Amino acid sequence: MEAINSSKDRIFELESKLEKSRLKVHDLATMGTLIASILDIDTILSVVMEMSIRMVDGEVGLIQLYENDELCSKISWGVDDMLVKSIIYEDDLDISSHCFKNQESIVYNGFNMELPHGLNINSVIAVPIKSRARCHGVVVIINNTSGENFTESEKFNLEMLINFAAVAIDNSILLKESLAKLKMEQELSIARQVQNAILPDGKIEIKNIEFSMIYEPAKEVGGDFYDILKNNEKEFLVIIGDVSNKGVPAGLVMAASAAIIKAELRNNPAIALSDLMSHLNNLLCDGIIKSHDMFVTLFIARFDLQSTKVSYCNAGHVPPLYWSTAKNEVVELRLGGTFVGQFPDIPYKEGELPISRGDRLFAFTDGLTEAEDVNGNFFGTERARKIFISNKELPANLFCDDVKKWADRFREGTKQETFDDFTIFELKIGAI
Repeated sequence: MEAINSSKDRIFELESKLEKSRLKVHDLATMGTLIASILDIDTILSVVMEMSIRMVDGEVGLIQLYENDELCSKISWGVDDMLVKSIIYEDDLDISSHCFKNQESIVYNGFNMELPHGLNINSVIAVPIKSRARCHGVVVIINNTSGENFTESEKFNLEMLINFAAVAIDNSILLKESLAKLKMEQELSIARQVQNAILPDGKIEIKNIEFSMIYEPAKEVGGDFYDILKNNEKEFLVIIGDVSNKGVPAGLVMAASAAIIKAELRNNPAIALSDLMSHLNNLLCDGIIKSHDMFVTLFIARFDLQSTKVSYCNAGHVPPLYWSTAKNEVVELRLGGTFVGQFPDIPYKEGELPISRGDRLFAFTDGLTEAEDVNGNFFGTERARKIFISNKELPANLFCDDVKKWADRFREGTKQETFDDFTIFELKIGAI
């Protein structure tokens, strides 16, 4: 009879354990579904901490994530990083560092460490938060509320729960990166639209004037800009500039500079180019450019076919080359002053040249002169000058194509990171 009763007790005990296991599995599935549905990483960690403590009947615990080359607490219940670092496990590593480094779970029983503030550490369980992509951190639970040791079964259940957490963290990071990428794409799209609205559309025609340009930004949005502004059939302006940066910030400064120039000319078409440059400089300095490492180099020329002269002002830009048919020589157009956007109230000077049929203007940004070959040598102004002189009979469009081919061959084999915004422009004077 006793044997029968003992068997019944044993069966009842097994059924009870089986039911508890079934409930644990059900709880894990429910918890996993809940965790996987959360997209905010702080909420994920908070929920996982609560579930982890409850699952193993823990007293206190914390979740550490690996950031800036160290494990740092993100969620802490009754314990801090300093205490966990005092739990040395193996190889002089604390238990969370060992767990993270080896990416393996640890059950550490019989520790028996007394702390001044009343918490005695007897049993510790640590589980890495790892996914296929990476190990995000560690969950550490200290002491079972029953006073018993943590078991392998509890470690297994906690591992199952943390697996869901790792997947949820991966999803949260991917979502954050996706939103950041989408935001950047939207910003780039807006900046490109602004830039495209400012750059010439190729429909400008001036009688007896031949011109061509090539513009290639190093990134989606560039800091180079150029324009041709036609006052009338006998007068027009050529503008070329370069913002000392790349990407969206440079593109927006470029857009602001171009807008200011057009507004100034609209209000006063006959404004001296030196005054125009001074006004632009002061406006850029007055809140538009706030970074000390951003400025604009700029060249502006006004061609007056009626009086057969060209006036110009160069604000720190790579000097354009001017072929004078009358003098049979190349002149570098340097006169002006320093770049705009950093030093207010700087005076600028204005240069002037006579123009005649066959004269040419070749303007460019440092994307040409500072193009590098595989040995780190610059393309340079002298090489640009030689190409300009030897190809002065070419139509403007063929000349620009030829310069671009020279530059491409020169930097063949170099990395894309070495490329800068590339802009070249040539103008040829016909009958006056």
